[in-house]
Amino acid sequence: MKAMRKLFPNSELFPFQLIYKDTKSPQSELPNHFHDWYEIVYVYSGKGMFFIDTAFYEMKAGDVFLIPKDTIHRAMPDKHDPVTSSILFFSPLVIQNVPLGEAFDLPAFFESVRKGKLYRPPLDRHNQTMLRRHIETIREELAQSKQGYRFAARLTLHRIILEISRMGIMDFTVTEASMPNGAPWLKEILLHMENNLSGHLTLSALAHEALVSPEHFSRVFKQMTGMNLTAYIHTKRIIKARNLLIETTLAIPIVAEHCGFESLPHFHRTFKKYTGQTPAAFRKESQR
Repeated sequence: MKAMRKLFPNSELFPFQLIYKDTKSPQSELPNHFHDWYEIVYVYSGKGMFFIDTAFYEMKAGDVFLIPKDTIHRAMPDKHDPVTSSILFFSPLVIQNVPLGEAFDLPAFFESVRKGKLYRPPLDRHNQTMLRRHIETIREELAQSKQGYRFAARLTLHRIILEISRMGIMDFTVTEASMPNGAPWLKEILLHMENNLSGHLTLSALAHEALVSPEHFSRVFKQMTGMNLTAYIHTKRIIKARNLLIETTLAIPIVAEHCGFESLPHFHRTFKKYTGQTPAAFRKESQR
């Protein structure tokens, strides 16, 4: 199974979506997926596990999760006490930077979250109440559809991100969940792969690194991440390739090499399989 690239309704005019107080069982939750929208998740009740990027986090009432674009993630609700949450999805267009003469901007904040892996900033009760109130405001604006409701929803989203950024989350240490199912090696393996995407990553070598059998490695890896090893590696490499195509002027063959693809045809096939575009078409579109 490859990571699902979540698709959103046709929303070019207002690329924003709120899923309000939704309760999902393990069976109804999406498999491991990624998308080029940002995501904010607030948990009202229940418990579970959240796999984000290379780490696992416990989910409980009052938690907020910040998920930058192009980040692999998978929620795993508890089957006896499933999570009820609200989710804000929004494209980069909704938070694009407008020069105002100061250093702060919303996309840069999410980039700091990604680099620092600060996906679950701690919230005190005051900030939990604030976030719930803002989500209610957005829900009411979207439901009533009064004049300027999209503008109001966008302003409230900006307020949410601004207030979270003012909590000083860069100074906090985020506690990851302990690894279940007797797999303490998985965290280190995920980090090893993250840091060696340009290298030759194989099941036998990774299992040897983890000091487990290839069969055990494959079984636990898929159970915890929701996808097999090959699909996970391909997805991480394509995400890295997308970023390099957007952020650098490197030639496409060099991008392929940096992302661990041994041949240019393989890179083209895999990139198109996961994104629906060729690397050249993706780069051209991103520069518009």
